[in-house]
Amino acid sequence: MSWITSMTVKTMALAGLLVAGLAALAVDASAEPPQRGDMVKFVPASEDRSAPDTPFISADGEPIKLDSYRGKTVLVNFWATWCPPCVKELPSLDRLNAELADKNFEVVLVSIDRGGARVFEPFLEKLGIRELRSSADSKAALMRAFKAPGLPTTYLIGPDGTIKGRLVGDAEWDSAAAKELIMYYTSNS
Repeated sequence: MSWITSMTVKTMALAGLLVAGLAALAVDASAEPPQRGDMVKFVPASEDRSAPDTPFISADGEPIKLDSYRGKTVLVNFWATWCPPCVKELPSLDRLNAELADKNFEVVLVSIDRGGARVFEPFLEKLGIRELRSSADSKAALMRAFKAPGLPTTYLIGPDGTIKGRLVGDAEWDSAAAKELIMYYTSNS
């Protein structure tokens, strides 16, 4: 190989490394939310929109609004006892809340069961859900205000009260990918 060919090959290799390095910097600088695993189903909000102020019934049986969670990152999960994908993800939501609850984070379960707490409380107990209690939205007013397309649907609300995105369907909420996504929005809000 002549020295000109050798220099051309080395120059091209260096240029390739430079382009790869710049591409890596561009990915880091984009500040896109990390989405892998089940979190590829997470759809970031296209614009800042406050969470609805529609009242629902807290786990303590009192009327409440999502505004009372300001300052925390909140994962609002709409579910029902008769929804198999909802039931499938409940244990992972329970474990997630147990792990992140002291990090200014809270999972808010919102059941749309028409029978309210008398239906879902024994169900959660039987399922072994220990870290979470559910709120009630028996007429699905809050769910409609969010424009949730079905069950389960989970919304991530930032500490400022704005909707950061949603995930339709079930997910492994205690996975590394889910925690990474949640922490991204907790630290970038």
